[in-house]
Amino acid sequence: MDELRMEREADHRALTALYRDSGLEITEGWIRDNHPVFSVAARKGAMLLGAGTISRRFDRLVLDYLAVREEARGLGLGKRLTECCISYAREAGEDALWLAAREPGFYEHLNAKNTGDTALLEDCRRCPDYLRNCWPKELVFDLKETT
Repeated sequence: MDELRMEREADHRALTALYRDSGLEITEGWIRDNHPVFSVAARKGAMLLGAGTISRRFDRLVLDYLAVREEARGLGLGKRLTECCISYAREAGEDALWLAAREPGFYEHLNAKNTGDTALLEDCRRCPDYLRNCWPKELVFDLKETT
């Protein structure tokens, strides 16, 4: 039986279909536009079950994408992927990991704090669903706090 593996993913493009299938707004030029520096993938055998990608934008590390296939939800993969991203940011010497969250409750449960800012929501504000069907928040994980 195949074991679940969490591994760094060097080919950020490999994750595009997962992100798109999960309902995330992702353009063909996302790699060029976002400058990803780290991606982590959760796999069982050859199947990609989930992934997370961090980019350097606004002179900070930003958790741009996190997705788990619907059939793999409820197994704690989202939490494990987020923890891998937090570990990467901490090991990179960052004080914080930022994100724009469509599901802020998930991240708040993992101790992300609402910044009250909206710089990361720039793209969100152009979306027709913004504040109609989607109420994103800009959040931050304070990496100086003890875990």
